[in-house]
Formats: sequence, C-alpha cells, structure tokens
Amino acid sequence: MYLLSRSLPLLVLLHSSSALTTSLDADQGNWTVEGCILVRMAAQISLHPDKKLANTTVTEDVPVSATVSAQSSCTPAINNSQVMILQWSAEDPNIPGGVLNRNLTLVFSLNKTTNPPSYGVSKINAVYELRTYNKTVNETDPAKNTTTPVNITVTDYVGMSTFTMNPMQFIVPQNRSYLCMDAGSESLIAELHSSTEKGGDPGEKLANATLTAKLVQFDAFRESSLPDGQYQTPSDCSYRPNDVVPIIVGCALAGMVVMVLVAYMVGRSRSRARGYMSV
Repeated sequence: MYLLSRSLPLLVLLHSSSALTTSLDADQGNWTVEGCILVRMAAQISLHPDKKLANTTVTEDVPVSATVSAQSSCTPAINNSQVMILQWSAEDPNIPGGVLNRNLTLVFSLNKTTNPPSYGVSKINAVYELRTYNKTVNETDPAKNTTTPVNITVTDYVGMSTFTMNPMQFIVPQNRSYLCMDAGSESLIAELHSSTEKGGDPGEKLANATLTAKLVQFDAFRESSLPDGQYQTPSDCSYRPNDVVPIIVGCALAGMVVMVLVAYMVGRSRSRARGYMSV
C-alpha cells in the first residue's frame, strides 16, 4: 500500500437492506473495525488519470470483497478521530501474476462541543495504482566511483484526497448511526505520482476525482457495551423538519391576539359612547 506524500496525507474511507436498489453498478459492501466502526455502502470512484486526455474517465467500484486494513484505527484519543481503510487489488496486465493495489479511507471525527456530542466524516482519501513497468536507472557506487545500470519496477498511481473538510460532512449525534439512501458525491483533489519519486514531491496535478456513495450507513465512536454488528438507531439524512405546521399555529395565535385586541378596543369605544350619552 502506498502512503501519500506531503501534499496528500496518509489515507486512512464509508438500516439498508441488500434488496435496496441503486443506480450505481457497485454492490453494497459491509465492513467493521474492531466493533468501533460499522460501515455499509455502495461506492464508486471516478478519476481522470491522463492530464492530456481530460475527458478520459476511469471508474472503479469499491468491491464488496474489499478488506479492512490493519492500519485502520479505533483510538479516539488521537485528535478525536477514528479511521477505516478499505483495500483491494486488481490484476496487473503488464506483469504476469502482478497486482495493482487500490484503497479508500474514511476518517471520522468527534465534536465534543455540541450537545449531544456529534461526529461525521472529516476526510476522504484514496489511492489508485494505474500501471507497473520496468525502467533502467543508473546507480552510482561512491566508493568505487562507478555507475551501473539497474532494472527496477516502477508503479504509477493516483493519490486523491478531500483534505480536511470543514465543516465535517454527514454529521450525526454520537449515539446514532448515519443512514442515507443517496449520500451524493464528494470531489477529491487528484495527483499522479510515481513510486520512484522522492518523499514530499507534489506529483502531477490532475482533474478532480469523484467519490459517489449510495445505500450508506455508518456508525462510529460506539460504546464498547454495544452488541457487535448491530447499528445504533439511524438518523435518516432525508429527514427534514416540517415547518408548515409551526407556521400555521403561529399565524393562528397571532390572529387570535389581533382579534382579542380588536374586540377590546371596540368594547371600550362603545363603553365611552354610552357614558357620554348618559351625561
């Protein structure tokens, strides 16, 4: 697995039934990190790996066979964050028996200043290996002052990141899970890198990549006492408070107040009129 350089930080990505349908070709996967993070979703990454061919798009589904990397983390003490890294591979057409590695990372962050505390996705990163090939380089031996040509294997890959999202996305109370039939798309800054480049090299800027997700449910920062694999009560992203009823009630109350004031003023004017007539 490649770790992104200075410009793209370490990657570390996301009560639906499998019977639900989605316009994405991807199937809904199901993953967990030590019981502290539960995630299920159908997700797809779209990227533009060739700067000269900006209209060329490569689409990669996050397969249900993707596994959770050991680098995933449940420790919230570090910056109040928990991390899930999904990793998978594809056959390398250039090298017999070779593989091209891909991964997707979700970083969840906890906000303790809200009441109740809330959490959401604060960063999404991904790596997509494009190709491997052999290359001849010259290695210098300073002791002998000689240069020897050496064949090495080079891997080109695209690093993608939203970087830290402020504010967080997909926010939900800590004691709830996030549920969304259509979580929409997130844009990721993309750069082309090579395995031979020096650490910290920025790489070649590419057109932004896109992560699209549907049939999403995640549950992070879970209490250890919760049953394994059981999501907490979901908070549906499609729910929107209905403002019509409060507006109607408010208008009715305001109308009643106006009616009472009008009745009071009319009654008072009539009382004054009767007083003048008696005199």
